[in-house]
Amino acid sequence: GATAEDVKGKTIGIQVSTIQSEYYKKYFAAVAEEKTYQTLDEAFQDLSSGRIDYVFGDSLALDAFLKSDAGKDCCANMGDVTDDKEILGAGVSGGLRKEDTELKAKLNKAIAAVRANGQYDAVTKKYFDFDIYGAK
Repeated sequence: GATAEDVKGKTIGIQVSTIQSEYYKKYFAAVAEEKTYQTLDEAFQDLSSGRIDYVFGDSLALDAFLKSDAGKDCCANMGDVTDDKEILGAGVSGGLRKEDTELKAKLNKAIAAVRANGQYDAVTKKYFDFDIYGAK
């Protein structure tokens, strides 16, 4: 992944009010310039036109951009940054009301079933080049 040395003196495009912005402030602010955007699409436009050097963003959005015509022609994935669970968290999740214990049990059972019977892997391979489930 990108290190502080890789981006030294470069400009990094980041969507405002995101975990990537917080990550930049902690690890890269001393060595690289931040250019903020309201959306990642705006950052991708500047990246593909050469107005910025890097984009920090969600891996799903970056993957989709790199597969697009504009992304394929200009850019490459530089890899993941070093993990920082304090900023990046443990992944994406859903929320339920505390009293919805029966629904929680059904959801957990359904997730376990599709992972066990191979349906999860089949769907994942159809749409993604990596395992979106995360930590196992």
